[in-house]
This record gives sequence, structure tokens and C-alpha cells, in this order.
Amino acid sequence: MTKDDFLFLVETETIHDFLYKGKTYTITYDKSPDGRKWIVFGDIADKQKYDSVGEFLNKAKIENHFFKDMLDIF
Repeated sequence: MTKDDFLFLVETETIHDFLYKGKTYTITYDKSPDGRKWIVFGDIADKQKYDSVGEFLNKAKIENHFFKDMLDIF
């Protein structure tokens, strides 16, 4: 997946699942009570919400690796 592919998924709010070392990770979306869009990311046991694409790319991790550094794996 390229960064542009990822940005397209977020812009179109497309749910995406992928495997990494036998674990399934999911990108989904939610809205806060005040209408802001969240990106929800993680495995089944641990999901985090991010307010923006920038926050997601700067904070989202898979194990000890930033998601943005692993885009080409997916």
C-alpha cells in the first residue's frame, strides 16, 4: 500500500483489514458526539482513535513500528 492508497482509504472511509505476524489489524471510522471524524486503528484487543490523518501517521504503531514506516508491507 502506498501513502496515496492509504489516504484514499481514509478519504472514502473504506474499512481495511490486513495481517501482520498472524494478527489482524483494522482501520475503521467513527464520529464523536460533536461530529468530528475519527480514524480507529488496531487489533481486536487494542483499538485507538485518531482525530486526523496527521495524528494517525505520527502516532499509530504496529508493535514497535510506526504504521507510516510499514505502508509498503501491506
